[in-house]
Amino acid sequence: MRLRMLALFLVAALTGKPALGAPDLHVIITAQQIALYSDRGLLVADGGVNVRLPQGRISATRLVYDFRANVLRAEGDVSATDANGVTTTGVGYVYDVAKLSGAMVPHADVPQLSTNEALATAQQADVQSAKTITLTNAAVQTGGTFIPTATYTFAIPPPNAKDFGSSPVPSAALEYAFLLANGQDAYTFARTRYDHYNGGPGLGLEEHFARSDRGYVAIGETDDIDGGRFDVNAYERVNKSLTQTFSASSLIGERIGRYTLAQSGREGYSSLTFAQFDGSRSDDLFATGNLRRIGSIGSFRFQGDLGHDVHPDPQMAQDVRANAGIHVDTATVHLDRRGTLSASADVGETVYGYGRGAIASDLSFWSTLPVTSKFQLDGGASFAHAAPLFASTSRTYTVGEIYNPGPFFALTSSLQYTNDFGQAFNSGRPQFSAAFDVAVRRRNGTGIEVGAILPFGRVGNFHNAAGLNLRLLR
Repeated sequence: MRLRMLALFLVAALTGKPALGAPDLHVIITAQQIALYSDRGLLVADGGVNVRLPQGRISATRLVYDFRANVLRAEGDVSATDANGVTTTGVGYVYDVAKLSGAMVPHADVPQLSTNEALATAQQADVQSAKTITLTNAAVQTGGTFIPTATYTFAIPPPNAKDFGSSPVPSAALEYAFLLANGQDAYTFARTRYDHYNGGPGLGLEEHFARSDRGYVAIGETDDIDGGRFDVNAYERVNKSLTQTFSASSLIGERIGRYTLAQSGREGYSSLTFAQFDGSRSDDLFATGNLRRIGSIGSFRFQGDLGHDVHPDPQMAQDVRANAGIHVDTATVHLDRRGTLSASADVGETVYGYGRGAIASDLSFWSTLPVTSKFQLDGGASFAHAAPLFASTSRTYTVGEIYNPGPFFALTSSLQYTNDFGQAFNSGRPQFSAAFDVAVRRRNGTGIEVGAILPFGRVGNFHNAAGLNLRLLR
């Protein structure tokens, strides 16, 4: 069982439980990109968003789920269908999950945040109202990097609970954790673990501290047959719009650290980041404006980055770079049988201090097709090209399905194919990646959930790319 999942369940146990009698409602969200910001209490979906509600359906360009308030907010070419099959359209929509009711609004505020701040990302999410958020075929942030994870489950804390933070330690396929001590402002647990991809058998200790829901510090120490590592995560919400985060890892041959000061509001999103990886360092000032509509075609926003890099190579000890670009989201095209199709594009120019310029572009498509009320297909493609010192291109194709006939069974699976320039044996992304998650429940709500992700093909780096999750449902 994954370490983060166990730690978050411990947090939920220590900080309280959802109110008795809360409805066991499931909301299925698919999008081109879904990001979980546990510190802010938000799940943000971008591009071709499709939501299957207990009663009805929503499609939109962007959506946010405020899991502390248990409310969905959608914006940009919104279409909402109620339980009677009546469809309304608009530019904003607010849905109260607990009350199973929603309404069109003139403006729905969906924040624009950087995925670098996210705890996990995916394209499929199962939200169990006021209880859990399960991401399948996900990438989870550990030690400043995103690790592929078959299934990631986040236990939603009560609205007024302290935020003790997520585990900073890379998760293991098999894990057993036991609580050592807990108090009003902290708790400590130990764990035994085995992971073929992360050092084999090992032992660990983890401490979490939080005096309020505005911040936390989480520290983890791990020893396995390959050596030891030390990890730390820290977060503070200075005010409603300003946050700061810090993460660091120390392990054999690597020293990693990252600090970010970020602000989001009506003017857009901006962040100042200092990142260290052994002898390399990058400093970035990033800013993006809010989305602006282009009539009925879609929406766009400007974005830019001013960076400074330090390299261990004496031939190019450091350089300065400036990037300016534009991001475009198309309006959602509604297909037959309630299917949707949308696209997004990024185009930017980067100028380096040594006089070189480079153009980078990214084009993505995402589509959903509800075959029946219980079975949905989704998929998409993305194409990226960059021409810095060394040109690179990448292509990614994804197809997936969600089968959810009722509260007692759910199956989610996907297949991804990647084709990158420079992809070779033991280098780059795996050529193919298959993933599935199946959950089976009894009438009393208990059950089991199994998830797996398996890379295969002739090329790519398969190390740390496979995963297995086993979770007991309660």
